[in-house]
Amino acid sequence: MYAGNVGTCAVILGKVVTNMQRLFAAEGFHAKVKPAWYLTWATLSQTGMSFVQQGIIVMGFLFAVRYHLDFAEIGLVTTSMSLGMMASMVFMGMLADRWGPRRLLRWGAVVMAVLAALLTQIRGFDSLLGMFFLLGISLAAVPMAGTKAVFTAFQNRARGMPMGIRQTGVPLGAALAAMILPVLALHEGLNAVYGLFAVELFVVGWIFSSVIEPSVKAPAAVPKVQSKLPRSLWTPATVSVLMVAGQYFLITFTLEYLHRFRHFTLSQAGFALALAQIGGGIGRIVFGAYSDRTGANRPRTISQIALLAFIMVGFVVFLPQHIGFGWICLVWFLMGMGAIGWNALSLTWAAETVLPEQAGMAMGFVGTVVFLGSAFFPPILGAVIDSTHHFRPAWGLLAFILLGAGLLAYQASKPLRLS
Repeated sequence: MYAGNVGTCAVILGKVVTNMQRLFAAEGFHAKVKPAWYLTWATLSQTGMSFVQQGIIVMGFLFAVRYHLDFAEIGLVTTSMSLGMMASMVFMGMLADRWGPRRLLRWGAVVMAVLAALLTQIRGFDSLLGMFFLLGISLAAVPMAGTKAVFTAFQNRARGMPMGIRQTGVPLGAALAAMILPVLALHEGLNAVYGLFAVELFVVGWIFSSVIEPSVKAPAAVPKVQSKLPRSLWTPATVSVLMVAGQYFLITFTLEYLHRFRHFTLSQAGFALALAQIGGGIGRIVFGAYSDRTGANRPRTISQIALLAFIMVGFVVFLPQHIGFGWICLVWFLMGMGAIGWNALSLTWAAETVLPEQAGMAMGFVGTVVFLGSAFFPPILGAVIDSTHHFRPAWGLLAFILLGAGLLAYQASKPLRLS
């Protein structure tokens, strides 16, 4: 049976690559390998990073049992990772601009693997948070190298869909983590999980770095204007920091909400979370292609995504206590499309507002504020749950946050009127 599953996966991967090759003609593509293979390895690299970063968040309930945590403290697990990535995202983006994504990812793969292996030596919760912070710093190399590499390789053609495909690695990694890590941790222990993290981070990072074209050495003197933060980035950054509240609320609290409050089994809760991540991955591709076909108005598309997320979160607020699991799966899938499907477009939006040589810095800045939001929203919303002893107020607050993001993006999508 195992051999049959492996064979089936290989056939599916082959069909995916073939279909991707048909979607992406070679015109305007700047890399030696074929576009489909390039995007495949780019996506797998991001999947490997997300499997760790979001997988640690998914396992929050295990840390809660082991270290006797409340909901706000569970949110600190997310905060520690996010603060680490936030602290280094702009710096990693600048390194991607100066070193090139190939060199950045190769060195990053080594550092990430070492830090993941060191997790096996940690015992106390405070020390664990500190190590998660350091690991988060190193993990930022993957999205910055990957987005810069894809953005550059597809520089003379529509980028929304390629960036969306690459960014499906985030929900795909989270979905795999939701299905694999709780079972692995319960049966083999957390050290087995950390060992798996170390191996896969090194392998997928090194493979994709080998596919990326070596960059031309940057000139010794970079004009000062290139180091300044363009004002055009503040709007996509603000929209992103609000949108990320929905993404990380789902990741952090879905298992607790569906298992403890809705009384579904842990495997059912994990399946629903995986469906949300799959919905987010599909959304990133679909919304990216839609944005390309409708004039590349990224903020307009993001406003529509935010509306979908707002509607589905509002629907959760009024769900009856007793509802079939099939309805939960449908709601979580659609909610994932809205709450997770926006990320690639926000990065593309930011990068397209600046000069090409500033693209890494622009995406790094937006990535930084995204992780700023992921750092403070989970503990805040967790504190709301703790203080009210119910999830409904937190869902309601999340709905208004998403509505605000949608209105801001819609306003940014309107063309400027000259008086």
